[in-house]
Amino acid sequence: MSISGWFTERLSLDRFKTKYLSKPFPVHITFFLGEIALFCFLVLVVTGLYLALFYEPSTESVRGAGASALPAAYVSVAFIDSNPLGALVRRMHHWAAHLMIAAIVLHLLRVFFTASYRKPRELNWVLGLVLLGGTIGASFAGYLLPYDQFSVTATAIGYGIARSVPWIGGTAADFLFAGRFPSPSTVPRFFAYHVVYAPIIMSALIALHLLILLKQKHTEPALRRGVSAAGPEASEDGGGRWISGIPAWPQQLVLMSVLFLLVLAAAATLSAFLPVHPSEYYGPPGPATPEVKPDWYLLWVYGALKLIPGDLSFHVLGATIGSEAIGAMLVPGVISLAIVLVPWLDRAPSSLYYVEDPLGSPGRLASGLAALTLFAALSLAGFSAELGLSVPTLWVITVLAPLGVGWGTYSLAARRRRTSNPHAPGRTG
Repeated sequence: MSISGWFTERLSLDRFKTKYLSKPFPVHITFFLGEIALFCFLVLVVTGLYLALFYEPSTESVRGAGASALPAAYVSVAFIDSNPLGALVRRMHHWAAHLMIAAIVLHLLRVFFTASYRKPRELNWVLGLVLLGGTIGASFAGYLLPYDQFSVTATAIGYGIARSVPWIGGTAADFLFAGRFPSPSTVPRFFAYHVVYAPIIMSALIALHLLILLKQKHTEPALRRGVSAAGPEASEDGGGRWISGIPAWPQQLVLMSVLFLLVLAAAATLSAFLPVHPSEYYGPPGPATPEVKPDWYLLWVYGALKLIPGDLSFHVLGATIGSEAIGAMLVPGVISLAIVLVPWLDRAPSSLYYVEDPLGSPGRLASGLAALTLFAALSLAGFSAELGLSVPTLWVITVLAPLGVGWGTYSLAARRRRTSNPHAPGRTG
């Protein structure tokens, strides 16, 4: 008996191969977005381990390249940037975070527009949103670590927003930021968030997400009997439809290896041509306050703050809810809650295996594009000063643009549905 046969007999590896390694994986390009996000996470972990070797999570004053004393965190980042390999790794860490957030957003959009969030996949929809929030939270924690004037100013804005939360804001902010910001303990606290807690929590969430996916199986476009499958592996579900794809071993493994190399190449290319936050340009923390705008994934929250009058406030149960709490907490909170509840708001029947045609549901398509337009309009409000747009004009754009896009999309999609299938039911949800 061969060595492989000996292990196969004792560990039942043939059953393992049949159950797991022969599992069909969809080959449509939109199904690779989750894998791209996973590979970006791996790049973040590896580059983060390298950067942690040279980063000093402290605000204690040390001697920098010049004669003046500078915060140790700032000096360590300047040292990393002075080394070609260190600068490349830091840039790849930065761009991998942006690519991961973008991949998760696009993955969630694919799930939404194909109604893949319906029963029994509600939990994975919520987990995906939690992963998005966790990735953004980890990015915010890492934003302070260079400890230059720009990052300190940006974090101070986040601290002020956290304190604006009624009833618990002050206590919660002081706990999360290790005292009143800036505190000597804030950088070590955020370093722990960024390199310890975030990777552990994210790894657990990703593992749970994948376990549920393996249990419930992939969704995919439906294939009728007689239509060739997308790959060599296919099985009938008993209703005249086929589940198709390529097996995990060896085809899927090879495909994912190539995709991982492409993610590395994308991060390296962006790092080569697009420098990241230049700490030495802004200098160490000081009394000056530079103009600060968040990254693209939080720009819509910044725009919402711009639309709320600074003197707007009201009192509820002894607490004052001001403009910061309304623009940065209440409005994003309502929008986020609506997104979380999507599986329960959509009452249409679900399919266990097959995705829906986005054009087949005018209501879902219109609401999704209207929401994207709202995010774009709020992000546009973040550039009100540069564009010379007044607050009333921005309000008109923010209200009318999503309504116009939603109504136009619904009308066109409903007309297309009636034209392509004149005997379809009247419900267009």
